[in-house]
Amino acid sequence: MKLSEAFPLTHAAYPQIGRWEEEFDLENRGVEVCDFLVDAQQQLLEESDEQMLPFSALVRADIIEQTRLAPNETTASCVDCVRFIAAVIPGQRTLSSGQLGDCYGWVLWGISRAHDPAARVNNAIYAVPPYRGAPRELNEAVLPFAVDWICTAYLLARKFGGLDNHCRDFFDYSTRIVLMALTNGDVRAAVDATLAIANWATTRGHPGAEALTGAVFQLSQRDSVNADTKARIEMLFLTRAAQWTDRTPVEWARHLLGARREHLREHEIFQAMAVATDDLESWTANRTDILAEIRRLSTSYYERSSRAEALISLESRASILMPLIYCLTRVGTVEDILDVLWAWYGSADRERGDSNVLFVCPNHADGVAYVWATGRWFAPHTDIGGSFEDLLIGISNALSEYFRGPAGDRVVDLDERRAGIPAFEDGQALLEAVEGHYQLRGLAEQLPHDFAPRSIVVLPGHRDPFQSLLRRETGRFAALEASLAAAAVDRPIEVLSVWPGATQLTEPELECLRAAAQASSWRLKVRNGQLDVAAFKEFYEDPEADVLWVIGHGEQSPYSVYESGLVMGAGDLLAIPHLASFAIPAPRRRLLVLNVCSSGSAQTMDGMARIGLAQELCCPHQQVIAHLWPIDYHAALAFGCSLASRLRTEPVSIAFASATEVMRRQTDLLQELDGIARGLSARERLAHEHVAEKLSNVLCWGCPALFT
Repeated sequence: MKLSEAFPLTHAAYPQIGRWEEEFDLENRGVEVCDFLVDAQQQLLEESDEQMLPFSALVRADIIEQTRLAPNETTASCVDCVRFIAAVIPGQRTLSSGQLGDCYGWVLWGISRAHDPAARVNNAIYAVPPYRGAPRELNEAVLPFAVDWICTAYLLARKFGGLDNHCRDFFDYSTRIVLMALTNGDVRAAVDATLAIANWATTRGHPGAEALTGAVFQLSQRDSVNADTKARIEMLFLTRAAQWTDRTPVEWARHLLGARREHLREHEIFQAMAVATDDLESWTANRTDILAEIRRLSTSYYERSSRAEALISLESRASILMPLIYCLTRVGTVEDILDVLWAWYGSADRERGDSNVLFVCPNHADGVAYVWATGRWFAPHTDIGGSFEDLLIGISNALSEYFRGPAGDRVVDLDERRAGIPAFEDGQALLEAVEGHYQLRGLAEQLPHDFAPRSIVVLPGHRDPFQSLLRRETGRFAALEASLAAAAVDRPIEVLSVWPGATQLTEPELECLRAAAQASSWRLKVRNGQLDVAAFKEFYEDPEADVLWVIGHGEQSPYSVYESGLVMGAGDLLAIPHLASFAIPAPRRRLLVLNVCSSGSAQTMDGMARIGLAQELCCPHQQVIAHLWPIDYHAALAFGCSLASRLRTEPVSIAFASATEVMRRQTDLLQELDGIARGLSARERLAHEHVAEKLSNVLCWGCPALFT
């Protein structure tokens, strides 16, 4: 068999890569096969990730087929070796670029014959090399790559769910492998992997953390270790691992900035600055330099990658902001916090919004932190970590998703067939978890009577109904901040333009919009003909429309912006990066209503939860109304009709808030519909008793969100 026959998909797409006509024999030439794949990955990587990752995905598909066809255990073990090596470089690159879901798939597929990277739930068997049954020379060729796999796996485990048990299972193996690498002189890779293990072990309270940290601390004290390696090691001590050294994290941070600054790379200077800033004096003294370093780092991501990839990098690394944010919530002002976030997320061609916001930090060690222009309050908690964990469990159960909390991975009984489908029976528990964690009634007693924030800034962001509950418990409403930019003046509504995608209730919603437009003397434009990407671009870039109203379906991947967006008429996806490239008319701000499932969902990492459709489309000239999770079709109709009705007489923020109140109570909803026009078919659809029960659930009325 030739190599081209063993890798038919890869060969068909990349015929220009040589050696395809060589004989394929894993048992006798497995090392050559591994060398070929790694050389090809590195060659393509020199061009870009966009070249290497598709190649690796095809290699993966071919190896999956080789696994299925393996005639015996010896051959299967040889395939195991090839699989492991083929997964290492893609795992490293997806981790580096912040594509954590894809990285998770590569890390676990690399050590399993049955792991499906596309599945949300896997029950496969996982094994690391050496592989019994494979030739000795093939295993020997694989083992050097184990150090890189270990480094990627343990770095990922700190940021992403689903790896803690694997890291525990392979802890002894991993430490043994990296120590062997150190002994063999592979210092750079072995030190990086050792630090990754030690960092994960410290975070998760693993009993091996102290010994491992002590070992690298002793290594850092040796004169024979160069300054670059010392700097790598000492960065570990910015964490709780410092407890096993002779200094505190703050002392280590100041040492690094003083003695090792020239040896710090990429984000490490700012990371040290953030940890070194622990009081008002240190913030005031270094404020200008800190903000400049944040801007430099943020700019570097945009200069070397696309906007979508840069944002992924920022969100996946936002945890380095948190020590500074925690400090500023205690001693700084909301102006300081917004300056930090603007330096991280902001655009040089835009102006930052004003400081009339409510800043919320849900996981502050002193309790949920609230900061506004004239004050601050920490919601008292005896166990903030436990409360935050309960909140994320409540969200996970209600949304049939998995959101990991401070306790690390937990056992989740998730039926993959219902993954992502809201569980209405858990709505009340979600409500109680949100109320219990945020303590909004206590907040209401602390806020100034005349406080009317323009927006809510949440860091880290999560997919919960905070916005709706804030209004219910405090009487205050504000948009969720996405852009951080100063908004243009709102356009008065004169033209309503509708994209009528096919849903179960498109016609009743469209009928209601026609009636509302007629009652308000709005000019109504309904898109006709083929509903494809070209048509949507024309619809979206229409300078006449004051309100764009999208009815239809959406896709939201928890890991990929290229698999998230709006579904067009023929079923093709208009992905977020493509849609975000469309022009938005200026100078005033229009409203975009995305009455589409999960249009307000975002990937949740450590930042503001900025990677989502609605979030990406927010800008000074557009505010967006969208849904935080898949919305029930009756709820979508109820909300759409209520919003259209209220927009007739109220500005956007007030109309949105009152629409979510109206839709909760069926009696009020039906009266609202009669106020638009008698005999609407939406009234008949929404008048049933079972609909009333659904609409009263927080998973319905808490689903819509307004973003600015």
